[in-house]
Amino acid sequence: MALVIDGVFFQLAQSGIARIWRATLPLLAKKLDMPIVFLDRGGVSDKFDGVEVVPFPTYKSKYNPGDSQLLEQICRHYGAKVFVSTYYSTPMETPSLLLVYDMIPERLGFDLSARDWREKELAIIYARRHICISNNTRKDLLEFYPELDPDTTSVAYCGIDSTVFKPRDERAIAEFRRQLGLDRPYYMFVGSRVQANNYKNASLFFDAVKTMHEVDFDVLCVGGEKTVLTSTVDSTGHKIVQIDLDDEGLALAYGGAAALVYPSLYEGFGLPVAEAMSCGCPVICTHLGSLAEVTSDAALKISGTSMPEVVEALRQVRDPSVRERLIERGALQAARFRWEAFADEVAKGIRAVAAEADAGEHRHFYRQWAQLRQLQGEVDVLI
Repeated sequence: MALVIDGVFFQLAQSGIARIWRATLPLLAKKLDMPIVFLDRGGVSDKFDGVEVVPFPTYKSKYNPGDSQLLEQICRHYGAKVFVSTYYSTPMETPSLLLVYDMIPERLGFDLSARDWREKELAIIYARRHICISNNTRKDLLEFYPELDPDTTSVAYCGIDSTVFKPRDERAIAEFRRQLGLDRPYYMFVGSRVQANNYKNASLFFDAVKTMHEVDFDVLCVGGEKTVLTSTVDSTGHKIVQIDLDDEGLALAYGGAAALVYPSLYEGFGLPVAEAMSCGCPVICTHLGSLAEVTSDAALKISGTSMPEVVEALRQVRDPSVRERLIERGALQAARFRWEAFADEVAKGIRAVAAEADAGEHRHFYRQWAQLRQLQGEVDVLI
């Protein structure tokens, strides 16, 4: 009896979802009494203790039914009782547990007829159990898919590696700032600045900065698009630095920041927010999606629609008494999120799906599913 995990997301991106799996895979290997086979479609340079990484054909969204057939073949080859995808791929008959990261396309009005989002819908329907990374994501999932059983839809909060994301030595922070030329206080923005339907809401922050006459701070952008030069200056004299950082560098960046600014209109969890709080970095964010749940009373909240509101928050967070309060509450809130607890819930779900497979549950469902998926593949070939 084996567990097959499709590493398809690593082929597509190296962002938050990939970080979730890098943290979780070694823990699952310790917690599960079954071999774990991880399918590498590209983008995987890691070695995970206790996990067999095997090469697998790259994902092409035009040929999803054919991909499902290949996944089923590999599941049968390894005798898999359970299949888990890092994104939204499915086999033909092997029972599946699905991690649901967010309901952004559904909630924010994306074109759900696009093939990738249709595959998400199929993955949700195909899975026998679902684990959501926040209560808000679970609420949205059950709203959009009322046919799902709430009893088989659980929540597991993402975690924080507290050995990395912790308050850092002032000398190390000073050296980090020196290397990047960040001589003045700086605000951080983490992740993509350009997203479909602008749900990351980056423009609100950058437009607010441009209205501020104070030229006594800069902006550090971590990750995301490379449209910003390594170091540039906006029209009002604020330096904007863009850089990619590993976790060690990211923790130092949080440690030196005036605040993390995270004006997102929807998050499934909001990992940068939790990691910033763990490093003693104040957070400015909206109350939308999962952010109110993740930050509780440990962040300065904005509506996500008002530039003057953002400007006021940027000024307020530099008040020593406000900073002290946010840092203290942030540390307490961040302590709730640990990868061990996340992996425990995922392992529990995998064992439940395996037990159902042993009992022959869902066999009729999957046989019918395989027939329909086969038919879809034949239609795709004709098209």
